[in-house]
Amino acid sequence: MKTEINQLFNNIHSLPQVPDVVSELITQLGNPNINMSEIAKNVELEPSISLKILRLVNSAHFSLSRKVGSITEALSFLGMDQLKTLIIGSGFTSAVPAIEGFDIEAFWNKTFLKAMYAKALADTLKHDGTVAFTAAIISNIGTVLIQLGDSKAALEIDQHVKAHPDVTDQHRYTYEKRRLGYISTEVAAELSTRWKFSEELVSAIADSAEPLTIESPSKLACIVHIAEYISSHKKNSTAEEIIEHLPLELADKLNITKAVLIEETASLLELESPAFA
Repeated sequence: MKTEINQLFNNIHSLPQVPDVVSELITQLGNPNINMSEIAKNVELEPSISLKILRLVNSAHFSLSRKVGSITEALSFLGMDQLKTLIIGSGFTSAVPAIEGFDIEAFWNKTFLKAMYAKALADTLKHDGTVAFTAAIISNIGTVLIQLGDSKAALEIDQHVKAHPDVTDQHRYTYEKRRLGYISTEVAAELSTRWKFSEELVSAIADSAEPLTIESPSKLACIVHIAEYISSHKKNSTAEEIIEHLPLELADKLNITKAVLIEETASLLELESPAFA
């Protein structure tokens, strides 16, 4: 499998590169002494990210009392937690290229819904929401890398998914495995390794597709998996209907009951994600 994934990377002429300021922020996520003021100043030196963030901050989604003109000023209005999320989200949309025939807007809408759910669930369970948000985003980027490195296989996988509109991400992984010998989250984990991100983040991404097949999956992997499950089943479903078919071992891994998970799911379904792209 490792050989096959390496071959995929060898076929990609230009790997996505996360801007240095975003990479620095992700590397420091677990650091309680992180200097967000300095990072905010560095973001202002990245025009594409800075413009996206300011557009978001000044949108109706945040409903601020007045217009914000700088990232440093945004920090004072939004606080560290929200600004970290905006920097990471905007940074990844800047890093991933548009691909002919690939609906990048739909991809980001789906990705950020999953990431937003992962963050909210992690925050509620007293885990680091920004780490969960980041893991959820990166776990989806493997899909883009397959598009870049093996467009024929990616087309077959996409056609299979479109032919079965009720197919969930879990079914997609099964088809990826059959067609490629690996799945997109494994590709995303390899990318994270090449980006030199933490082992915690890499393993959470790699394990998030099938955490119950791992002897001791991290809580972060379980959170990302549940967020993906909920976002995949969101359409025309209540919280009770969604959780009905979720393996309750996942709730056990997070030390919560089914009733609590249903309550949290109901709260997640009311959230709206800002359009980072």
